[in-house]
Amino acid sequence: MKDRELIQRIQNGQKEYLNEIAERYYDDIYYFCCYQTGSREEAYDLAQETFLRFIRYVEVYRDRNLKGYLLTIAMNLCREYFRRTAQVQKREKRMGFLENDEAVEIEKNIGYSQQAAAETVLLLEEAFLLLPDFQREAVLLHYFYGYKNREIAHMMGISYAAAKSRVSQGIKKLHQLLDQKDFQDG
Repeated sequence: MKDRELIQRIQNGQKEYLNEIAERYYDDIYYFCCYQTGSREEAYDLAQETFLRFIRYVEVYRDRNLKGYLLTIAMNLCREYFRRTAQVQKREKRMGFLENDEAVEIEKNIGYSQQAAAETVLLLEEAFLLLPDFQREAVLLHYFYGYKNREIAHMMGISYAAAKSRVSQGIKKLHQLLDQKDFQDG
């Protein structure tokens, strides 16, 4: 059954079809949140909240691209998560509690080996998390989910040129981070 038909049935009161939507798109939403936050636990919570918000507003849903709509909800939730996290970190920093966390972050960057595929993946994940949010989102939507720049522009509420720029600048920045001797050596 196509997404449009599922939505129509749900909007007509057949709520059991919500499970089919969740089954169809949960993995995509979860992995998007994982890439955004770098945390499986946070990604799980954010993916759950994505579907809860969708359920809450399913009656007014009118978009044509359900997966894109769900990713937009997830993107906004990830942004909220980072705003909350930044506020907590600022509060803790003022209180002097971040020293251990900062040491752990530095240690995570040590030990790069080009031969070890697992370490290369970890390095890429670390570099990916260093991208500004707006570039990371655009790169994820383009390369991991296959959206075109026009679709990304629509989902992010920006112009086509801005979407194209964010994708290309994000990839360029990833290459720079991976090529930096300091980043590779820790």
